Amino acid sequence: MKLINIITLWYLGITLAALLVGGFFIYNKLEAEIDFELGMELTRQIDAYADRIENGVSADRLQYDKLEIVEIPYQLPIEELNLRDTLAYHDPMNQNEVQLKASKSYKINGRHYRISYYNLVVEAEDITETVVITMLAVFTIQLVFIGFFFRIISKKIFRPFHESLDAVQSFSFQKNEPLEFQKNGIVEFEKLNDFLERMTKKLLKDYRQIKEFSENLSHEIQTPSAIIRGKLEHLMNEEITAQQAELISSAYQNNERINRIVRSLGILAKLENEEFEAPETINLSAITEKILADLEELMAIRSIQITTKIDPMVWLDIHPYVAEVLLNNLIGNSIKHNMDKGKINLELNSQFLKIENTGSAPTMDPEEYLQRFKKSSDHPDSVGLGLAIVQQICKNYGFRLFYNFENNMHVIRILFR
Repeated sequence: MKLINIITLWYLGITLAALLVGGFFIYNKLEAEIDFELGMELTRQIDAYADRIENGVSADRLQYDKLEIVEIPYQLPIEELNLRDTLAYHDPMNQNEVQLKASKSYKINGRHYRISYYNLVVEAEDITETVVITMLAVFTIQLVFIGFFFRIISKKIFRPFHESLDAVQSFSFQKNEPLEFQKNGIVEFEKLNDFLERMTKKLLKDYRQIKEFSENLSHEIQTPSAIIRGKLEHLMNEEITAQQAELISSAYQNNERINRIVRSLGILAKLENEEFEAPETINLSAITEKILADLEELMAIRSIQITTKIDPMVWLDIHPYVAEVLLNNLIGNSIKHNMDKGKINLELNSQFLKIENTGSAPTMDPEEYLQRFKKSSDHPDSVGLGLAIVQQICKNYGFRLFYNFENNMHVIRILFR
């Protein structure tokens, strides 16, 4: 979820909670204030009618639906103001309504009157409706504010963050340039940008050192390795014993294995550092057919039967050399780890590449063979990097790799989409 959406949801949630709490207090305060003001108004009305009686107006002439004047025994004590809710007939509405009744007694001109005055009460439902409508109106205004202003302001505030994010996403070791950011005046974002600048400088420095080390190592190994190969080949042509021939052959094979490890690690490093150029749209079918033709003699030597189902024009966005490495490793593995008179089934279309081959059952979870230097003990000459290279290629180009052992067949599937 985008940061702006998270902020918006939190803001709305906090606002809604605040409105609910505020609505509760407003309801109670409004109800108390209405009751107080209504009580004060009724008290003023009763006092006014008492003044009129004291000024000589007959109590009988003042009687009407809201006013009730009753004469009580003079010797009774004066009644203080009494407020209570009661159900009384309301003539304009022609029905009984809940009303507030205020009553108080006065001793006027030797007579004792109890004066009661009624007024309609603002009911709880009316107060609730008013509060709810008010809160909804406030919440609607908040939504409008967020929709038209908050998001626009937030996008402007977060623009430096998005610029930094775009710069980080475009960072590449191939460009060999550290990130640089313009000042934006926001302390937090400038701290972030400063860290990113220092981090990329350190990354490029470490990358150059590691690259230089690996290139030097690869170069320095090749020279003595070539010399060793030449001398071993020379020894093989000399008069030697069977035991010497076995030792020379073992040394030769291990020397070749060192070369394969160095080459494989070099390819892995380039893949992980994304040093290959931008992908091209290539015909993967043609490359597959070419590699199969190159390996045809090797399969014939071991009497391996291959069945292919290749669509003629499978176009894929991938670097040509990387595509060759991918196919050479997969097809080469299906031959190397197969059995004599075994089988290989290869299927290629625009959706996937599938390679099946016979061979010994895996001694561990097939997924573990995708890791570096994980190999079967049945093949000690293998360097254990072929599938690791395939896995890294799939990561770089967004393919999905699956390796299973099904029906006594090793099955590798690569989904292109």
